[in-house]
Amino acid sequence: MLTLFRINSVFLGLVLLGLLVVLRIPFFGDNFPLLSVDIEYQLIGEKLNLDLNMYNEVFSEVAPLSAFVYKIIDFSFGKSLLAYEIAAGIFIMFQIWYFVYMLNKRNIFNEKNFIPGLIYFILVHISFDLLKLTPSLMGNTFVLLSLNSVLRQLEKRDLAGEDVLESGLFLGIAVLFDISNFILIFWVLISLFFFTSTTLRQGFTVILSFILPIFIAYIIYSFRGASQEFLSNWLFNLKPNFKFSWLSLKDLLLVFSVPLLLGAVGILRVFSGIRYNNFQFRSHQIILLMSIFSLLTIFVANDLMPSSLYTFIIPVAFFVSGFFIHQKTLFLPELLFVLFSIFVIGFMFSSTRTTNQSLQALNKYRVITEENKLLAGKRIFVTGFIDKVYENSTFSTGYLSWNLAKSDFKNPHNFNNVIKIYNNFSKDMPQVIIDKEKVMPEIFKKIPQLGHKYRKEGDNYFLK
Repeated sequence: MLTLFRINSVFLGLVLLGLLVVLRIPFFGDNFPLLSVDIEYQLIGEKLNLDLNMYNEVFSEVAPLSAFVYKIIDFSFGKSLLAYEIAAGIFIMFQIWYFVYMLNKRNIFNEKNFIPGLIYFILVHISFDLLKLTPSLMGNTFVLLSLNSVLRQLEKRDLAGEDVLESGLFLGIAVLFDISNFILIFWVLISLFFFTSTTLRQGFTVILSFILPIFIAYIIYSFRGASQEFLSNWLFNLKPNFKFSWLSLKDLLLVFSVPLLLGAVGILRVFSGIRYNNFQFRSHQIILLMSIFSLLTIFVANDLMPSSLYTFIIPVAFFVSGFFIHQKTLFLPELLFVLFSIFVIGFMFSSTRTTNQSLQALNKYRVITEENKLLAGKRIFVTGFIDKVYENSTFSTGYLSWNLAKSDFKNPHNFNNVIKIYNNFSKDMPQVIIDKEKVMPEIFKKIPQLGHKYRKEGDNYFLK
């Protein structure tokens, strides 16, 4: 197969699209693992279509443009996981096509081929959560556009032009999909200052173009009366994300172990290539620099799982492609590619089928609870992380993200927290409260007029 992709043809893009569909066939129905973030994205779309505002009425850490996409999907298709999967496939195929187009258009390698697209396709199958419509997947599209703008500016021999503006603008849009992408602005600035003729004044232009989309979003939420929540619940909400788990990091390194090994060898082969000109050599350095800053994004990611490293796939795919492109023989690269593909896709299938062999980094996001028919169709509120019970019921109150909600529920002695809880319950009174965190007794003591409306059965509370 690797030999086939050594040519550059639109037909090969269609081949990858067919392979994407074939690999999804075993997961049609309920076979694809359900994560708590899947339900959160569905609930965001559902609530926003009820004319509620993000951050002050729907408490979530999801970025504004990602929430907007979920709103459109829910408006068009409802709570359909298939619709989310198809949308994710569209983003993935666009990224594959654009990645190949960018490398061939800029002549980053000496030969134009579709191998980078094939490697990118394999890498997005390294974990099943990479195939979901996550904010990191959508934001990665604009990271690619920003990379192309940087390379296009590098390709010019004159002073910096509109490309420096686009590099910051696209990255600002990427942040509106996934907040962790803000770290990449330092990569863009370093790349432009050290590898192009960008001046200090033009560097400030990059920063302003980066801030512009975020500022526009802030203005929009100001008109909606949610500017303070926009800042506290999303833009500057970095404190919960620094709760880093080295166990999860070990799992992530395990997932990317083989691609990292091939990528490391690919770096040596690419940088030892004697036929590359100065532009190509500097392009390789920029992409290598990107890999460092892409790794740093996991320290500020909302969720620490393989999909948090989506931007890291770009440099890894490039250097793994370089490893295969620089192989001189025919048999060895084909054999290595087959083994590489079997490891990656086999690992993904294994992690979806058997929970005890899956990644610890994903286990805490898995939703494995039995369906309760008594709660189906009711307005539910769950204290704690999202439960599968929401799949067949309606989410009530605005407390969607427990990372944001627990500051109110676990500090009921603060008068402002009590008022916020009462107001949010009054707007959308849940019929059932599933108190997994055991915080409601104290809340009902502080708000007796709310507690009198519920009767307790076990750990749950039912509206009288």
